[in-house]
Amino acid sequence: MSSITKTTALIGGLIAGAIVLSACASASPTAAPQTTAAAQTTAAAASAPATSNSSPLAATPAGPSTSPVTPIPPSSLTQPSTSIPLSSPAVLPRVAINVTPTDATQNVSPTRPVQVRAAPGTLASVTLTNPEGKPVRGRLAPDRSTWQSAEPLGYGRTYTVEVQAHAATNGPLTRVRSSFTTLNPSGTIYPSFFPTSAIKTVGVGQPMVVIFDKPPADRAAAEGALSVTAVPATEGGWYWWDDRTVHWRPKSYWKAGTRVTVQANIYGVNLGGGQYGQTDRSMTVTIGPSKIATIDDATKMMTVFIDGKKDRTIPVSMGRDQSVTVNGLDISFVTPSGIYVAEEKYLVKQMKSASYGLPANSPLGYDSKIPLAVRISDGGIFVHSAPWSVADQGIRNVSHGCININPTAAQWFYANFSYGDVVTVTGTGTRLEPTDGYGDWNIAWTKWRQGSALS
Repeated sequence: MSSITKTTALIGGLIAGAIVLSACASASPTAAPQTTAAAQTTAAAASAPATSNSSPLAATPAGPSTSPVTPIPPSSLTQPSTSIPLSSPAVLPRVAINVTPTDATQNVSPTRPVQVRAAPGTLASVTLTNPEGKPVRGRLAPDRSTWQSAEPLGYGRTYTVEVQAHAATNGPLTRVRSSFTTLNPSGTIYPSFFPTSAIKTVGVGQPMVVIFDKPPADRAAAEGALSVTAVPATEGGWYWWDDRTVHWRPKSYWKAGTRVTVQANIYGVNLGGGQYGQTDRSMTVTIGPSKIATIDDATKMMTVFIDGKKDRTIPVSMGRDQSVTVNGLDISFVTPSGIYVAEEKYLVKQMKSASYGLPANSPLGYDSKIPLAVRISDGGIFVHSAPWSVADQGIRNVSHGCININPTAAQWFYANFSYGDVVTVTGTGTRLEPTDGYGDWNIAWTKWRQGSALS
């Protein structure tokens, strides 16, 4: 053996001996403490308490390294070269955010709810704002997985949606920003009601009336957006009076005490011809006691029934059996037979024959202030006080078509009859046109049902 070989063997032996001695000393209870950084790390790892959490995050130290430290077993120290494997860093999933309507969508209905969903994951924040930056109200699901707008949007406006969500608690946030634009109609249509909001109680004959400020081209769509809710429930239906007006009446007179709500939920509804509903509206009214006055031309008497019981009789004088022709216009003074509904009333009403084509200076013309007048037709028929015809009342017809009663009876009638109360005339030679005022009850129920745009 050469001197070089001997020297190498001697050095190798000394190193091996040092390693073995170190291994033996480390196992001895009287050995000196280890002072190297590696030894301190090994000791700390060996003394760490055990944990049942199997998540990779549970073993990650708070220091800069994101890999867990694996304790070095004593046997490995006797090996000439052994690598210490470290676990891979935890990879947290990211959340998918779905927004409806999608980004850049045009012509969105303003009544279509905006919906946001985190799939899977939870929503950290959702903001829907109008062009002025005002937030739109919305509702977040209890599990924070979905959000939905809770109020209608405006026509022809661009809205912005900003969402933040994460797939796990304290996980990385995913952010989404999108926008969409609502439809811009060529025009809008506004609904009005009768009874108006100022009228709280009406009679058993009152139809519920919706008047549009412009004719809806699509009557079916307009009618489909209307509803009547009655408590107790009442059978009834819609009938188009003209191109802007639609009536709802029961099959029979209302039951006293019924509470009626009419809703026109037309906002966002395509009413045809590029027109959309301007706003949703509703009204509620209560049906009062049943008040029905029946007038028989044969007896010239009015009989009044309150809640089905006869209350009183009143002598009357109706329109004279006469007609005149003025400028080619035939004017009849006969009071038409039919079912009338009270429309309005006046303490004093200025009445003019010229309103229906008869000049005030003609032999039968007039322009007078009439007291205690209750209108029952658009054509100008009233029940009113007529002290000048008391001698004729109950005997003959001498009026221009109105129903004359004595001042005392007129005071009572004016105080007790109002919107929706019923006056029925029988026995005269002409018939009331159904469209003259609220002549709804002069249309047979089968024909009434045919007046619906949805029939």
